Amino acid sequence: MTKQVFVNWQEQRFFIGNTQEGAAVAIDGDHVGRGLGPSELLLAALGGCVSTTVMGVLEKKRQQVTGYAAEIKGEQMPDWPKAYTQIHVTYRVKGVNIDPAAVERAVELAETRYCTVSASLSAPISHSIEISDEAMAPAA
Repeated sequence: MTKQVFVNWQEQRFFIGNTQEGAAVAIDGDHVGRGLGPSELLLAALGGCVSTTVMGVLEKKRQQVTGYAAEIKGEQMPDWPKAYTQIHVTYRVKGVNIDPAAVERAVELAETRYCTVSASLSAPISHSIEISDEAMAPAA
């Protein structure tokens, strides 16, 4: 299965990421509040990935969840490329008669088996380059 997103430049270091279905996210490389920074977006992607799995497993285990949140903290290297050296996720689950073992199992499955993002964090990245030179375009 292939997934595809598009990242389109708006101005300066501000971009909009879109899916083929039309969902959008603002990406702010200047960190001035227009959107998530790219490294923050990575943490959000991890949080969203594990969270959807945790909630799905808890639903299947018939847990009565009334509230859920995940806090994702990442420690980055001080120098470029400022890679994350450690990421910690705090899961906060509220509900009625929640079984701690069910939550523990849901988190384990999310982190080790079903979360595409966590499994991909050390994946190799390939690339290709396409350049359109407007100066070379034929005159109309």
